[in-house]
Amino acid sequence: MNKYLKDIFIHLDGIAMSPVYELIKSRKVDINNSKITSEAYINILKAIFKAQRISPSQIAEIPYSFSGIRNYYKSSVDLIQISNTTNSSNSDTIKSFNIQFDNLYSNYLKYINYSDSAKFENTVLKHMEGALIAPIIIYLSYSPDCKELDNRAIVENILKINPKILSFLEDISMIKDGLLTDKGNYILSRSYAYGVTASYMRTFIHIEELLLNNYKKIWIKDSFGDEYHVNRALNVWGSGKSHKNYFKKIDTYISKIFNQPLESQPKGIADMGCGDGSFLLHLNNLITNSTLRGKNLERYPLLLIGADFNEAALQQTKNMFKDNTNKPLTIQADISNPEKYAQEIKEMYSLDISDFLNVRSFLDHNRTFSSSNEDYQDFKNKTTNVFAWKNKAIKGNEIQSNLVNHFREWKKYISKHGLLALELHFIDINKIYENIGKLPITAYMATHGFSDQFIIEYEVYVECLNKAGLNLDLDYESVFPSNELKMISINLIS
Repeated sequence: MNKYLKDIFIHLDGIAMSPVYELIKSRKVDINNSKITSEAYINILKAIFKAQRISPSQIAEIPYSFSGIRNYYKSSVDLIQISNTTNSSNSDTIKSFNIQFDNLYSNYLKYINYSDSAKFENTVLKHMEGALIAPIIIYLSYSPDCKELDNRAIVENILKINPKILSFLEDISMIKDGLLTDKGNYILSRSYAYGVTASYMRTFIHIEELLLNNYKKIWIKDSFGDEYHVNRALNVWGSGKSHKNYFKKIDTYISKIFNQPLESQPKGIADMGCGDGSFLLHLNNLITNSTLRGKNLERYPLLLIGADFNEAALQQTKNMFKDNTNKPLTIQADISNPEKYAQEIKEMYSLDISDFLNVRSFLDHNRTFSSSNEDYQDFKNKTTNVFAWKNKAIKGNEIQSNLVNHFREWKKYISKHGLLALELHFIDINKIYENIGKLPITAYMATHGFSDQFIIEYEVYVECLNKAGLNLDLDYESVFPSNELKMISINLIS
């Protein structure tokens, strides 16, 4: 592992942790007053502190301010919003961002000058560093003005935005003598790693409302009619580039499936949660150009289905395939209602989704939770994560039973050719501290916990699949980053 990757992972934890520090220090949220706080989201907050082995009382006792972090995030959201447009030099937005950066940077400098050798405080400093650096790094990679700049030109561009940003990057050894250092080049080359966590900045802006029972604050639409709590375009940008290694492994599995005897192959691919269609297009091109199926498309045409809950995503999928002769069939669908999905595919296209290889990435943990008619079961493996659903605290066995029932509903549609699933997992909460810097699991606890998503440990996930009557094909199984730390999995489920 590159020595600077640890900095990135701790930065990601810091994007999530820093707004929480601000609330604790300001005493706007009393985590011990259950009468005014949300039990569901306070539980998540406590779990995050437990994972980091930092207590709220330790944060409250630090003799300096964390004020301004959420205001900085508000200006960062605007900066990132314009950074991927031709109007990325919008002076009013950059002026607003600079005011907030200057304020937060002054607090950061006070922290550097504050002498205390406690290990948790060194971690807090790195967390503040992450909160400061994330929007800067994203801007430098996301903006059309910066994409083609060389080393010296990047530094000159930073100087034009705000000289204090240059000072900050010098403080953390990313710039020296007017040039990016090895550390600076590496972190900038991995800027997309910041995208997924930073895409939830709006959720973190409203963390106070969540903790004080006003959970509906984030479940609104923004001015463009899109989901408010997450910048989906930034999320897709960050995750798409971050997940290249996983997709390479998926390519291997797809090639194996579509190099099998033609008569035993699926009719095509059904991508639930197709997003902008880029993954579906990639698989289409892979199969067409590099497999036995691709050489026999006249006899065995490759059918494609792109399904997504978001109508705008379906339009993006159509646009993605505008120059491709093999157009996908598109449909609005919900991962939590496979029966309706299958029925509408049958009615609209006279097709059976069980004849397809079903694929999806990082979606099952984002299903709808329903406590009605749940068959609560005993589990050998029990999750150590905590969960919320629309301001209600949800127990681990409820989440596990819900996942069993979720996959039971999918079983008849994926038993024939399988579901190739890429999924995110939790790790034992008691092992997180010793692995800080090896993976950004605390960041995922916050982004997913505060937005009502359910990540569970890999062993728990597998047991739920088995209880649903499904099996894993070990020839199509991979875990990342290692067998000891299974945060990402790829499985063929049938």
